[in-house]
Amino acid sequence: METNNNTGIVQPPVEPKKSMVGKLWVVVVLLAGLVAGVLLSDLATLPTRNPIFRRFPLFNPDPLIRLHIVLTTVAVALMVSLVIVYLKVYVETKANFALGLVIVLAALLLQTVLSYPLVLGTSGVILVPGILTTLADFLTVAAYTVFLYLSLE
Repeated sequence: METNNNTGIVQPPVEPKKSMVGKLWVVVVLLAGLVAGVLLSDLATLPTRNPIFRRFPLFNPDPLIRLHIVLTTVAVALMVSLVIVYLKVYVETKANFALGLVIVLAALLLQTVLSYPLVLGTSGVILVPGILTTLADFLTVAAYTVFLYLSLE
């Protein structure tokens, strides 16, 4: 119990309220990235092609390629969400640190998009991911998820 020195009234310390919005937002972003990734991996690897995807190369339906497409899509969704969160922080605070984070996150987002399997496939580069690529994808998604969660606390 703390005492308010001005009035002498004893009041308990006030705990900051933890919002469920941050946790819910992380789950929504992960689910949206997962659904988009599964749809894109299906469209990129199935022999029956949607007219929109005719200009994209047909990827081998290898499970590792499909998993790479899904995990990279989730990473893109998380990065877009992080850029939005820190843009909002910068607009509200005008803090240079928030602006620096926006710049770094935008660069990471650009790197993620440019290394996206479907983007690489349009330029004729089709990489066959291995176990290390898959592990790196999982670690990247985990790191971005933790970063987004902590950013929304």
